Amino acid sequence: MDGILFYWMSWIVWVFVMFFIPKTVPYRFDFLFHLLAVMLLAEYKLEISLLSLHLSGLYLFLILCVYSRKQSTFKIMELICGCLIVTLAYASFQLFSLLDPIWLIMKPSYLLCFFLNYLILLLFKNWKHRLFVLLIGLIMGDIIYSLLMVYHSLPYVALTFAWHDNAVLVLGANILWRMFEIFGQYIYLASQSRFLSKQRKENFN
Repeated sequence: MDGILFYWMSWIVWVFVMFFIPKTVPYRFDFLFHLLAVMLLAEYKLEISLLSLHLSGLYLFLILCVYSRKQSTFKIMELICGCLIVTLAYASFQLFSLLDPIWLIMKPSYLLCFFLNYLILLLFKNWKHRLFVLLIGLIMGDIIYSLLMVYHSLPYVALTFAWHDNAVLVLGANILWRMFEIFGQYIYLASQSRFLSKQRKENFN
């Protein structure tokens, strides 16, 4: 059933942040509020002419744009270019999966997750920028794909529960990769510290 993964993971994250993250952490309340708003708006649709989309994606897009306004002009241009690349990558993947599904060797959601995360790792080093660009690219990519479907008289609703599940899967995989990066850095620093302490002992002797 579409939307189960989205609601399941969203409630887990909300409960974790609410009860296990200190209140002194910046943007904690903002995050909780916006996450609840996205969950509530996910089932409501907005119809603009022939385009139909769920409100949660539009709300996310506006909120992310508001929070990114404090970035420098150069950084904003870099983020916009990254968003365009991810947008086109998402829309192209959806078109290929529709027109030539024979090359899909596994579930499309898993291939999309691997493809977009590999792409974003090539584009950005900062994990916050990765999440921002991924989410904006997923939103804009699905809207563009919806416009293409409407242009060819094929019914398609943008930012549905299936899209929310894919977004949670892609973002979750990216966060998991970030945890692996932190763990790898910790192991590296620990091994370096142990090596230096051992070297100092040898020099002292």
